[in-house]
Amino acid sequence: MYVWTGPWARARDPTPLLRKLAGEFADRIALLWPAPHGPFLLADASRRHLICLVLSLEGPAPAALAEAVDGPFKAAVRSVLPSAPDGLIRALGRMGEDAWAAADYRLLLSLLDDADRRKPLRHAEVITPADVQGLAVIPTAVLRAGGGWLALNPGQAALLAEAYAAISRRDGQAAADLAAERWGRAGNLKALFDKVSDDVIADLPAQPFAGGPTLRPLRSKAAMRDAALRFRNCLASVKIASAASGDYAYLEWTGGDGAVVELTRDAVYGWRLNEALQRNNEAVAKTHRPALAADLEAMGVHVGRTRWDLISALSAAAQPGFRHEPVDPLNDDLFGY
Repeated sequence: MYVWTGPWARARDPTPLLRKLAGEFADRIALLWPAPHGPFLLADASRRHLICLVLSLEGPAPAALAEAVDGPFKAAVRSVLPSAPDGLIRALGRMGEDAWAAADYRLLLSLLDDADRRKPLRHAEVITPADVQGLAVIPTAVLRAGGGWLALNPGQAALLAEAYAAISRRDGQAAADLAAERWGRAGNLKALFDKVSDDVIADLPAQPFAGGPTLRPLRSKAAMRDAALRFRNCLASVKIASAASGDYAYLEWTGGDGAVVELTRDAVYGWRLNEALQRNNEAVAKTHRPALAADLEAMGVHVGRTRWDLISALSAAAQPGFRHEPVDPLNDDLFGY
């Protein structure tokens, strides 16, 4: 625990340059080195960061900090921060010119005390507060798989951690760790979040249909992605999530010109046809609709009115002049108009 306590005397007014370089520590540094603050301003950035870091811990007596601007740097670090973690000296030289916030300095120390999080810091050419904040919440399994180089910003890292927690809650920590290992091997940020998005969606539940001579169930995310490429549609994105919910099922119809068939659960009819579309989301030709409808009906799928259509008609049935309008299942929007 890197916390020291001690009273500080009232600081003299810092110069504008000191305020820029020292940030929230300017008042205390002005007390140590009154204007024009030469020893601090003439020190290199790594020494200035060391001084601010020590002040962030409400550290040793002010006089001890004088050693941070003179003599060998390693000796200065050990003098003012005897418990400095491995990697701190290198990190101090890669943190830019301006002081960080006190909380970020303390976070840096805690990360350097963690072997998994110290490694990416040791290899970083530049270290920013955002890098430190992001690294703090990246799942350890991602780092162990080599994902520390990704340098996620705090928002990206927080979202990654949220996805990891969601998978852990659904499938258990072991499954989340396996997923995180895959994420750590991603080659870039887009590949990373594509992998995360795919893992957040569960594997598809068992298809309720065995299929038939012309109807081939799409039983996996991989099968849906393959069909999406061939049919040039959105099966690989939002439709996979729908299939994973268990309320939708997808099949490929190999009759006619081919089509992707979307089925959905209906509280009245059971599984029913929601839509069928050819390549590029084109409508199924009217000449092929009877064959497709017959194949679906033979498999136990309802083709026609939805439960909402039926309930709406029943609600209106007692009105004077009600006329029953039969539904022609082959000429509605189920087949793309």
